[in-house]
Amino acid sequence: MNNIKEYFQSLPEVIRIKELEHYIDTNADIQKTFNELKDKQKQMMNAKEFNQLNQYHEYLNEYKAIKAELLDLPFVEEYLELLEVVNNMLVDLTKSIENKINKLINK
Repeated sequence: MNNIKEYFQSLPEVIRIKELEHYIDTNADIQKTFNELKDKQKQMMNAKEFNQLNQYHEYLNEYKAIKAELLDLPFVEEYLELLEVVNNMLVDLTKSIENKINKLINK
């Protein structure tokens, strides 16, 4: 398992994710925008839970605008894309391990 962990941590995509995370985590403006996005999500969920559909749609539009603002930042978009790539790699690895285990069990 340590070999797999070391392998993934050495991937250029994972290294870049860590660089981008550091930049995102230390940028006050980005953190403020992420917090606004989270707050808007909470407002949306509360409005939906209390069946306030007009308010929900208003919050949804505000949420989309904040998300678009974040995605306009090239490094945030890159970060999200890299997360998806690495996640897909992990899913493939998991399936491969699962298949090998099943083959061993079914022998």
